[in-house]
Amino acid sequence: MKLTSLLFSLLLIICFNVTLSAQQNRISGKMTDDKGEVLAGVSIIVKGTRTGVNSDQEGLFTLSNVKKQDILVFSLLGYITKEIQANENMAVTLQEDTQLLNEVVVTTQKRSQSNIEVPAAVSALSGENLTALNVRQLDELSEYIPGMQMQLQSPNNPGYVIRGVTSDDGDSRSQPRVSVFQDGISISRSRGSAVELFDLERIEVVKGPQGTLFGRGAEIGALHIVRHKPVNTLGAEVTLGYGSHNQKLASGFINTPIIKDKLLNRFSFNYEDRDGFIRNLSGGDLNGKSTWAVRNSTRLFGGENTIADLILDYQRDNYPGTSFKNGQYAPAGGNTDPNTMADLEQGKNLYIKRNVGGAGLLIDHTLDPNWKFSSISGFRAFNSDESFDADGTAAPILWVSEKAKGTQLSQEFRFNYDNKDNFSGFVGASYFYENNSQEVPMRINEQSLYPAYISPVLKKMLTDQFAATGFLSEEQVAGIADMLFPPIPALTDGKPNYVSNIPDIRTTLEQVFSAQMGMPLKLEQIFAQLPLETRQQLIGTIDLLSNHPINAYHEETSKNTGINNAAEFFADGTYKITSRLGLTGGIRLSYEHQKGSYESAGSAQPSIFGQLMNQSPNLLNPVSDGKISASKDYFSYVGRLALNYMFNRNNIYASVSRGRRPGVVSVLPSETTYLQPEIIWSYETGIKGNVFRGRLNYDFTMFYYDWNHFQTTSLKTIEGSLTPQYQANDAGKAHSFGIETGLRYHFMPQLSAFANYAYIDGKFNNEDEDGNPQEYAGNRFRLTPKHTFSLGVDANIPLKGGQTIFLRPAYSYKSKVYFEDDNTELLSQKGYGLFNYTAGIGFKMNKLYCEFSTYGKNAFDKKYIIDAGNSGNTIGMPTFVGGNPGQYGVQIKVGF
Repeated sequence: MKLTSLLFSLLLIICFNVTLSAQQNRISGKMTDDKGEVLAGVSIIVKGTRTGVNSDQEGLFTLSNVKKQDILVFSLLGYITKEIQANENMAVTLQEDTQLLNEVVVTTQKRSQSNIEVPAAVSALSGENLTALNVRQLDELSEYIPGMQMQLQSPNNPGYVIRGVTSDDGDSRSQPRVSVFQDGISISRSRGSAVELFDLERIEVVKGPQGTLFGRGAEIGALHIVRHKPVNTLGAEVTLGYGSHNQKLASGFINTPIIKDKLLNRFSFNYEDRDGFIRNLSGGDLNGKSTWAVRNSTRLFGGENTIADLILDYQRDNYPGTSFKNGQYAPAGGNTDPNTMADLEQGKNLYIKRNVGGAGLLIDHTLDPNWKFSSISGFRAFNSDESFDADGTAAPILWVSEKAKGTQLSQEFRFNYDNKDNFSGFVGASYFYENNSQEVPMRINEQSLYPAYISPVLKKMLTDQFAATGFLSEEQVAGIADMLFPPIPALTDGKPNYVSNIPDIRTTLEQVFSAQMGMPLKLEQIFAQLPLETRQQLIGTIDLLSNHPINAYHEETSKNTGINNAAEFFADGTYKITSRLGLTGGIRLSYEHQKGSYESAGSAQPSIFGQLMNQSPNLLNPVSDGKISASKDYFSYVGRLALNYMFNRNNIYASVSRGRRPGVVSVLPSETTYLQPEIIWSYETGIKGNVFRGRLNYDFTMFYYDWNHFQTTSLKTIEGSLTPQYQANDAGKAHSFGIETGLRYHFMPQLSAFANYAYIDGKFNNEDEDGNPQEYAGNRFRLTPKHTFSLGVDANIPLKGGQTIFLRPAYSYKSKVYFEDDNTELLSQKGYGLFNYTAGIGFKMNKLYCEFSTYGKNAFDKKYIIDAGNSGNTIGMPTFVGGNPGQYGVQIKVGF
């Protein structure tokens, strides 16, 4: 019994000592900033070891197996690192690093870094910047990001241009050059990529080939939209506005902790509606806007080491139609200026309707202080229907619709490693699937099409036949052609002209020659001296075209489909050779299976001209035998290698990288074309950082690009079509040289100014890789200004009582652009500048803040165009789209 009591007492002593030892070896604490706000995500490491944790959403941390003599290192990006000796209950305050206050934290390299630390050209705008500048849609980013242009003809037809290279093709079989991501999920397909900008954490634009970081579509760069996630505090905000053209705005969010520290939710919304800028004489207005979007984000904490975000979003667009205005024929009582009234005969039947939405599941799990696992699951779907007047007149020449649909599924698994010393990087795999289609119904009044397009085609056809015989002189042939096909304008004083019958060419020619010879003659007698085969061919053409009634209505449809599967493996990492010198390298290996399809049935209202000239019931689209398809497999790689040197808060770097745009499987009844993948080699060097105690942020970059198999879209004659069609085309070799620079100077915390400049000289080479002359030799890339710059001021003047007056003017300029690669002067826009401003007053009342502001976009009402050529170019009637005129409005924002 005594022995038992002794053993029991000894056990209690041992347990007590073990417990006491464990308590002495475990410390806890709380992280705050110098304003008393909690700091989550602070890294706490035992100096000289790999033992460590991160602070949670409440700023709390617990660290085991720590001795009292150990030194703890506390670090968080944007704050001064602090070293403190361990003690039992620690209250640690970190001071903001003034050198980092004006930098934006980005995740370009799949880990949180200052944009200065990334060895590549990265332009980033925080959500606060976007709100301050009143940036609400994607095309407005062009004014603040050097080297990037954004053409937003409509939400159904955005064009992304980075360093002179455009990604805007709506054909479902073509692949993007610029990756567009939301929270790590690709939304790059053109018809589904234009989204409203609201409740954002930041936008990152990374330039140059970035396939290692952003997948196979980032041949020339990537746009990454990072949206706000739920936080552990109750908060809400709403912004209401009204402006010119009956503009109505509403946006906001509500952030709600459902179960504190466990389950959080954030609901955001955006609404904008305004009348069109262009009055349409045939009814309604054009170039208006009507959209609403909602987003719900839910965050779940699965213990201390796991965070899961479920993001659901939906956007509905219901715009009036776009004013594709003819540059030759003016509306009645108007002119051909694209910025003035139009007369498009379909009136309110012109529209843009689009539904786009998706779901994302983001999971981050910390395995240990060095390793983290991430899973990104994405689903995206869009359905758009655009109805537009392709000829841009009051005549019913060509009324077109585009119905695009698509679904995308993606899954990425990634392991991130950071030893907190000399190496960080990631390795992973991803799968991407998309199924897209583009259906294009076309309605044509051939009686109206005849004077606009068909008559000149028939005239040339007959002229060439006569000229080939040598039977008549050039003057005689021209005279006969003018008599048979006199020039008839498509419209007169804004009213359409119609021709109901093709001329009786045989009878007319027999009358003319009979009158000249003074006796009745038949064509067989007139051309008797010609060789038999030539005579039969000429008379056959004349009889084929003579005296046919012309249809008042013709409709035909074509549809293309693209199905893509891609499996990718990637790795990227940075090794610090010294504390300042780093080497970064990455590679992505891809397997792709691409399938392209085409179908076009014979029209139920056969085209008289298609039947006569192509023996086809269709006029524009070659008839297929049902749905025809072709596929191809591709194996490829892209990669990068960069060397950088950090000194203070400055980074000088040089890189070489390989980019790739997937090939194109283009299927037509007459042939299947397999365009080779477009390959680019990039050479870049730059320096960026901040100096003068963080007052001046700067960024300077030079780059040179060398392309093989540069893919363009150009008008090509295809078998089975009376008109040329826009088709994917291999334009051969091209090159680009450019310089970009950005400056932002903080005179004081309340006053800063910025200036950006970009020079881009992107051209097609004179010869291809075999030494043959190229079609676009020496031409500049389309939608690419040679010079762009912007400058602005952000002034905030504090007043007594906690009020602040702010003024934010900005001016941007871009030089001449061509809208097509053939660089015709007609389809171009000379240089112009735009002036924007936001001004107002804000104040706080306890936890409530309020802001009143006024704004102006294109405040000097500069007239310009954003596009030219378009579908009307296929029938020789190019159209033009005017830019947004001056817009002015007021806003009120309230939140807590």
